[in-house]
Amino acid sequence: MNTMNTCNFEYYNTYIKKNRGISNCYGEVGSEMHDYIENVYRGNITDTSDFNQKLHNKLFELELMDLDFPSEVIKNSFVKDMDHFTKNFNKLDGEFTLEKMFVTNIKGKWLLGYIDAIQVDENDNRNIIDWKTSSKFTGSKLVDAGRQLIIYKLGLENTSGININEIKWCMLKYINVCWKLKNGNIKKKMVNRGKLIKEMKNTFEKEMLKSGMDEIEVGMILMLAESNNSFKDLPKIIADKYWLEDCFVEYEATEEVIKEVEDYIVNTIEEIENKDLHNESEWKPLDFDKEGTFYCNTLCSHRKTCPFIKEYNQKNPYKKSF
Repeated sequence: MNTMNTCNFEYYNTYIKKNRGISNCYGEVGSEMHDYIENVYRGNITDTSDFNQKLHNKLFELELMDLDFPSEVIKNSFVKDMDHFTKNFNKLDGEFTLEKMFVTNIKGKWLLGYIDAIQVDENDNRNIIDWKTSSKFTGSKLVDAGRQLIIYKLGLENTSGININEIKWCMLKYINVCWKLKNGNIKKKMVNRGKLIKEMKNTFEKEMLKSGMDEIEVGMILMLAESNNSFKDLPKIIADKYWLEDCFVEYEATEEVIKEVEDYIVNTIEEIENKDLHNESEWKPLDFDKEGTFYCNTLCSHRKTCPFIKEYNQKNPYKKSF
């Protein structure tokens, strides 16, 4: 459904003509992370000291496969984030059911899906967790991504009678820096893992100077910490007040949100059913001028063979694809 609403022509190529296409760098790394995490929770991996090496093996493999990131800047930022995650991986508490398949009927339409993880936490709540290697979602992208979690929740509740407490993403590229305010509330700041110290530098600097530390000493400590991107290089005054937590982003399943998802399901499937499977001209590509070409040039599995993006790139050779 998401493919259909992103690009009709990609849907036609993938699901009507059955062309498999090619993978992309983000999907390859995401699959590697998912597989490793799943094996940890299944008990197949107990020592995660090789997690970081697995990441870099995959990145080397991508180079050999010529699956490039849009630019070196984007690649370096992504790799730094994932590097920090794999070096600081923490297994969550609770019981887990992994890759749970469900088949459900929503508004007369049958759907099949696989849920990354269902967690039973210490309070006996059932939570759906979806691991994401993508950037944080905002605006329409939040709604697009949120539909997946809503369908998971509806699918599981409709078929099992289980009540889902929270639906959330575990955002692997990010980490929460946490500290307690004077009123006792906990404040959390979501930062890129690869820029952990850089994004908190001003806050840490003020805290260290306020404690009476010498300005030159503070500068040298922060320089080392930022160079290593290591929380462990910071002094006790910071470690005693601030701590790190994995970044979870909860998505709220309001009645309005659920209604939107149900309409989305019905409308998308009806649009597919109303198209002529034998008339390729009915399956239009996305609007490049409106949507940009990042998706087409980087993520689409048919980016090497799609005549529409090929023609557009030839006519617009100086337009950036990201």
